Amino acid sequence: MPPPSPPQRLTLERRRSARARISLTPLIDVVFILLVFFMLASNLAEHRAIRLDAPATASPEAEGPPAVLLRIAADGALDLNGEPIAEGGLGEAMARLTRHEREPVVVIHPGAGVDLQRAVSVLDRVEAAGIANARLMRGE
Repeated sequence: MPPPSPPQRLTLERRRSARARISLTPLIDVVFILLVFFMLASNLAEHRAIRLDAPATASPEAEGPPAVLLRIAADGALDLNGEPIAEGGLGEAMARLTRHEREPVVVIHPGAGVDLQRAVSVLDRVEAAGIANARLMRGE
C-alpha cells in the first residue's frame, strides 16, 4: 500500500463581485413625473381677495366718515338708508354720495336668503361707482 498522501488544501475560488451600480435615471424620471403632475394639478388662476375688516371699537372723541346702509333683500331689491332704489340707479346714487366733502362708508347688508355672489356683485358695482370705502356686513 502506498503511503497516504498528505492532506491537500481545498481552495475555493472567490469571485470578485462587480460593484452594484445605482442608476439615477429612474429617480430622475420619478421626480420629473411628480413635477409634471403637480404642475397640472395646481390651479394657477388668480384669486381675487375681498377685504373684510372687523369692526373696530370707536372712541367717543373719534369722528369718522358718515355711514350709509345699503340693504339687499332676498328678492334682489335694494334700498339705501331705507329708501328703495332701482338696480340701474345704484351707480347714480353712489355718485351722489361721492360729491360730499367726506366720502361715506357704504355698509352692504345682505338679507336672509341672499347668496354670496349677489352680495359680491353689489359690492363690485359700489366700488366701480367710485366708493373706495365699502364694507360687506355679515348677513342674518
